[in-house]
Amino acid sequence: MKMRMTRRIGAWCWVAALIPAAAGAQPATAGGERLSLENAVRMAIDSNRQLQSARLQLDKAKADVKVARSRRLPVFETQLTGSQLLTPVEFAFSQGAFGNYPATGPIPSADTTVTVPRQPTMYIASQVSQPISQQFRIGLGIDNAAASLDIERERLRAQEQSVANSVKRVYFAILQTASALAATDEAIALYRELDRTLEVRVAQKVALRSDALDVQLRLAREELTRTTWVNALASQKEQLNQLLGRDLGTDFTADDIGAASLVDVDLEAARSSGLQTRPDLREARLKVTQADLDRRLTKAGRIPDVSVAASYISNFNMNMMPTNLTTVGIQLKWEPFDWGRRGQELAAKASTVQQARLAVRDAEDRAVMEINSRFRTLAEKRALLAVARMSQSSAREKLRVKTNQYQLQAALLPDVLQVRAELASANDSYQQALLGFWTAKADYDLAAGEDVRR
Repeated sequence: MKMRMTRRIGAWCWVAALIPAAAGAQPATAGGERLSLENAVRMAIDSNRQLQSARLQLDKAKADVKVARSRRLPVFETQLTGSQLLTPVEFAFSQGAFGNYPATGPIPSADTTVTVPRQPTMYIASQVSQPISQQFRIGLGIDNAAASLDIERERLRAQEQSVANSVKRVYFAILQTASALAATDEAIALYRELDRTLEVRVAQKVALRSDALDVQLRLAREELTRTTWVNALASQKEQLNQLLGRDLGTDFTADDIGAASLVDVDLEAARSSGLQTRPDLREARLKVTQADLDRRLTKAGRIPDVSVAASYISNFNMNMMPTNLTTVGIQLKWEPFDWGRRGQELAAKASTVQQARLAVRDAEDRAVMEINSRFRTLAEKRALLAVARMSQSSAREKLRVKTNQYQLQAALLPDVLQVRAELASANDSYQQALLGFWTAKADYDLAAGEDVRR
């Protein structure tokens, strides 16, 4: 009887030593490169394919500005027409068509017909024109193209912030899954040892078979849960690799995030800064500028087009036409009557300007509401994190007390298992609350228009 009691106390002590040791277990799937959150965001900004496409769009906008500026320069035009006469061309000149002079008499002296036979002909016309009155309208077009370029820059900034936020969210989700997987691995390690120990004790008839079956059932459930977490972790890593613009199969291990810094956030300063720096608001204001430039362009359409032009014309195989003709002069193009078309277009453009201004006010209100909402969520996550930290400390102390009671035979094994499960759950809840706080902080930074390239 004394020997049996000694073995039982030894088993209790072994289980008690195993329980706190399992709390420090690491996930079995850790491997690959170490990837910090900062490096992940930097890689996404540099290599994300959506951002690369947005940068190409920005390059196109830069090219449009250069095209608009080139319109201030002289315009060179050349037209070449080659043809075949289908019928002869006749030029008839009556007697004296070119004058009647005392020395020579009439020119021509008789009615004359000059015939150009059916033959190939060629016509070349070249012109150089320098816009003059159009310079004002061209300047507005340049400003319009520059506004479009600024809009593309803000859209790129918005996409960069969105991608950075997505990277942070997926990164935190990976850490949350890894935390849950670590807790599951701890439970599996404990249940496997308990299963082996209880099998021996059941064979020695010092433990009930029902206890062994209960442990085996819990082990099977934890192994099923582990499979679920492993699959979820693999999918999340593929999602992060896609955001980083690299091979989906690249293995890595996410670095742990440090404890949250619960520094108070100045909501008023964040609102003021967000209204100035948020890409969507800056884009909305640029659209007001662009709409006003478009209205002024329409109004400038009433100005006549005046240009200085130099022309050169050359004919081949057309004997009666001048072979070479060069001119320099002023070109004027004007549409004095448009049947009210420009007035209607101008009214439509004015309405577009008003719509853009209303859109700015609406965007500002939505931005303030989003910043306020993200701030409230952040405050809730901070409070939840504090509760989770206290719950973790409480569960750890309960486990210490229950372990001591178990060693003194003042507690049963199911009680110890229950407290150990509570500690594992508290540890996981703390990690989830911590990562939830950082996710809320990332969302708040996005709403406040934080520059991800700083």
